[in-house]
Amino acid sequence: KKSRRLRGPAHVLAPCRPECSSWSRRQRCCAASVSGQDLFLAAGVAQLGALSLDGLGSLVSSALTLDDSVMTKDGLTVQLGTIAGLGNEPISGRVRVYVQRHNQSLPVDGNSDGQDTNQVFGADANGWRPGDSLTIGAETLGYPVKSLKDLLPGTYFVQAELFRYTLFNRSGLPATWLPTTCVSSGGSNGQYAKPDGTLFSKVQTLTVSSEGLWLGGGGLALTLDRAQPPAVSPGCAGLGDGVDSKYMKTLRVDSKMLSKWWGTNIRLEACVLLPHGFDEPEHSHARYPLVVAHGHYSPQWNAGGAFRTDDPRCDEEKEGYKCVEDKYAWYLYRNWTSLDPAVSPFVGARMLLVTINHPAPFFDDSYAVNSASMGPYGDAIMKELLPAIEAKYRGIGEGWARGAMGGSTGGWESFAMPVFCPEEFNAAFSACPDPVSFSHYTSINLYEQSNAYFYDAEFKRTPLPGYRDGYSGVTWPGYKTPYGATIATVVEQNHRELVLGDHSRSCGRWDIWEAVFSPVCPDGFPCCIYDKLTGKINKTVADYWREHYDLAHIIKRDWAKLGSKLNGSLHVFVGGSDSFFLTNAVMDAQDLIEGIDPSTPTGIEWVVGVHEGRGFQHCFRGYEYDAKGVPLPNSITRLTYAQAFLPKMAKRFAGTAPKGADVTSWRY
Repeated sequence: KKSRRLRGPAHVLAPCRPECSSWSRRQRCCAASVSGQDLFLAAGVAQLGALSLDGLGSLVSSALTLDDSVMTKDGLTVQLGTIAGLGNEPISGRVRVYVQRHNQSLPVDGNSDGQDTNQVFGADANGWRPGDSLTIGAETLGYPVKSLKDLLPGTYFVQAELFRYTLFNRSGLPATWLPTTCVSSGGSNGQYAKPDGTLFSKVQTLTVSSEGLWLGGGGLALTLDRAQPPAVSPGCAGLGDGVDSKYMKTLRVDSKMLSKWWGTNIRLEACVLLPHGFDEPEHSHARYPLVVAHGHYSPQWNAGGAFRTDDPRCDEEKEGYKCVEDKYAWYLYRNWTSLDPAVSPFVGARMLLVTINHPAPFFDDSYAVNSASMGPYGDAIMKELLPAIEAKYRGIGEGWARGAMGGSTGGWESFAMPVFCPEEFNAAFSACPDPVSFSHYTSINLYEQSNAYFYDAEFKRTPLPGYRDGYSGVTWPGYKTPYGATIATVVEQNHRELVLGDHSRSCGRWDIWEAVFSPVCPDGFPCCIYDKLTGKINKTVADYWREHYDLAHIIKRDWAKLGSKLNGSLHVFVGGSDSFFLTNAVMDAQDLIEGIDPSTPTGIEWVVGVHEGRGFQHCFRGYEYDAKGVPLPNSITRLTYAQAFLPKMAKRFAGTAPKGADVTSWRY
């Protein structure tokens, strides 16, 4: 099904070239994991500058002269040093020791789901003061290599970090140590440095002999003696924290609901793009629909494409994909501010376009729903944040004039809005959503399989795939070929998260899903949907997930209430070869929902993206075409969510508004 063609920068109007130019997903951290969504722990070169670690030189210190007080023949000793400004309070968190063969980048930046990952080991530090230590020994779980004793002979470069925890006293739950935060306020669109206050050691060398012994027969001490400096936020407008522009405004709400539940102040933030003409006298009476662009934490506004008011004057052939992003950000500005319908898709579709930040201790995003482990984020967003935006910026403030859109994490949130709040949203455009049915929780059937890591079989033990081909959203020009090559299995991805933080505390995507969807167990942590070591599925927890967060199941169960609301309002897009197997759940949802009454169409739009017989990968958001009718790749369409979806929402809002509603003042 073809959508209207968008007028973009000149290179888009030429036929797409077949050659590809892949960009490192590690430096983009789309969520973290691209997992894209969710590999934000690897921040690459940008992180190197942010750390500003003194005395690294070539990133490697000379070999240690070990003091007997910290020596051990059992492994690597990690101890807390003295750090100026750290204070006197004891420190708790996750100690991670990273090991790699080269010294071209910091080890703390080199761990991922990809084939180029380095090694990491993890253990908890509880109530540490300077001089306290622990040993990363043969029994300490690692990823990908399970134990120190299994490292191959050779010279390695090692570095430790302490990812800090805070004791939270959530309402009605046991006091629990959770990540202080998963995010840094410096960065944009899911790309940011390590959280403020994360502690680090110097990089040091480690030699393993052919006999598997540490060089010299002793141990190695890594001292945590420096901290991640406070980040500097770019602010919603990219002008600095809280510095607004003509079009971009910042609104923050200290949530009474969340603060009471968490036992500490919780602040929600919105970056609000005002419609063109908002401040002009002739439109002073206008009231506007509200569209929420869901996605990962981003201090700077990014709604599936950024917004900039100046010509970047760059050459994409020389400067690459970053130039493409900048040009499309400027292209959005020109579209947004034009009154010429031949140029702007926003003529007749003037709206408040909002991104919201609601990070939780488990992840960079709460998933915008109420949950047992994270409290009333859904209620706080709907009853505190959105009404505040609409009150301050002349929003219509009624459900018929609200929409949601987003991809990946934001795709799940956009899909969930009309399911959980059918009276509050009238349009939802959901791209490559996280699993909307747990009959395919990526590649896992939580209801029928006994194990999340391996296919059920009597004699075979075949691991389930978790990530294939790589992220295609920054492959430009051209398309990334969907070979189906497995990059990581489900067991590998989950073991990595287990090493980075047990009890769902890795800030990774599998752990946030567990934190959102699970009930809370007696220890105060989310109940495991499966054993993180073995993969054995807990069917009781799976039943809870089905009834509370399996969106496809809920739609079918509550069809009498939801059917008429979703007719014409819900639009779902996914690539035929989604990198994280999100295609599977969308197809299951389509089959389940469309099968409720096969004789009557549901009015829900389902699009599985394919080009020349090859499935689009993560994150397909629907078809757009160049001048020759060739579908544009994900790397382009991910930058034009507003142009693609807001005109359709405007038509929906105007066509379904209640009698007497304002359907004219915002349609200039």
